[in-house]
Amino acid sequence: MIVRTTAVLCVVLVFAIGTVQAVHWHRDSAKATPHSCSICSVPNAKLNTQNVSPEPVMVAVPVTRLETTAPRIFRLATTNFVRPPPAA
Repeated sequence: MIVRTTAVLCVVLVFAIGTVQAVHWHRDSAKATPHSCSICSVPNAKLNTQNVSPEPVMVAVPVTRLETTAPRIFRLATTNFVRPPPAA
């Protein structure tokens, strides 16, 4: 229940902040002078939409010879017990 409530609260906050950014306004005197409004700076923060598509590079890669025998792999002994059995 708390997860669903948190998710709904986040969605409501996103819509509320978006609405505030869309409808906020300043007096005419504030538009003439430079001002530091954090809401006004949001629409000016542009997303980088430059498409980057590099050309494919065809390079010949030498084929290596694989060994026929693989080195032995060290593996720990696994058990299903967390502690030793009780003493008799």
